[in-house]
Amino acid sequence: MKLDENLLRLAPFEGLTLTSADLLDEQRYHRSGLHRHSLYLHGHGIVQGLQVELEQRKSGYVALIQAGFGITRTGQQVLLAEAVAVPLEVPKKDGEYMLWLFHVEAPDERHLRPVFDTSETRAARVREAVAPRMHAIDEDQADAVALCRINVRLGRMVQVLLPVPRAGRQERAAESYLKPRVNEFIRVNKKIQVNLFRTAILGELDLSALAFHSALISSEFLLIEEGTTDRVLYRTAGSLIHYAHDFYNPLPKTIERIERFKEFVRRVNAEVPGPDQGNEIWLRWFDKFERLLQPLGKISEELEATVEAQR
Repeated sequence: MKLDENLLRLAPFEGLTLTSADLLDEQRYHRSGLHRHSLYLHGHGIVQGLQVELEQRKSGYVALIQAGFGITRTGQQVLLAEAVAVPLEVPKKDGEYMLWLFHVEAPDERHLRPVFDTSETRAARVREAVAPRMHAIDEDQADAVALCRINVRLGRMVQVLLPVPRAGRQERAAESYLKPRVNEFIRVNKKIQVNLFRTAILGELDLSALAFHSALISSEFLLIEEGTTDRVLYRTAGSLIHYAHDFYNPLPKTIERIERFKEFVRRVNAEVPGPDQGNEIWLRWFDKFERLLQPLGKISEELEATVEAQR
């Protein structure tokens, strides 16, 4: 039964002869109601756990999947009770793939019952379980929960650290991926400013330095609370880049890394999406924002060594 269909339930009356179809309809009514509740109230995706770590071993690639719970796009609940190590076969075709956790059902042969007036026996119970499988990224799997993206190239598999849907928190799907990067951007830039404030370099840049410093502190307070939406994280990163651009570009030449970094910041700042752009566009831009973290870390280390040597 589709979720958008009207539900059909059993209407018992005295003298009704029950059949297996009647009992199946009664089960289908309750299961469909539960699926609707799960999907429309909580959404689809990971509810808890189900983190994945891809490992390369001598025997091949293995996906370590932590225990957890999720909801499929049909509203079906899936539970992985214990962590598992799943061997993965490298696809022959290069490209991006998704590792899914499927809901599967099979007759339970431990509950065989005789069929009336025959010598046949059949399983009287259906066991529900889960099974991880990998499919091409463009193949949508309605009866599964997306766990992680995997890039395949020249016989190698690399886990792609991009967010997957989270049930009940669809607008916060990327929080665990985005928030640490934004926090790191704030931390490193504050450290750089502390070192520059120990010199005379910022004496002529009071306005831009103060504005950037205030933006870093304000953003830090904004991100303290758990459950920051994706939209807030994207817009925070975009706002910080504007302030970073205004701060770094007027800096007099100090170290060569800062000179190279200025051009990088100019490009990232020029490509900040507009407020009316969708989250998919912001996510692609955020990849450029994340690449700033490594050169910022190098700048911070060099400045700290330089300033300490001058003290």
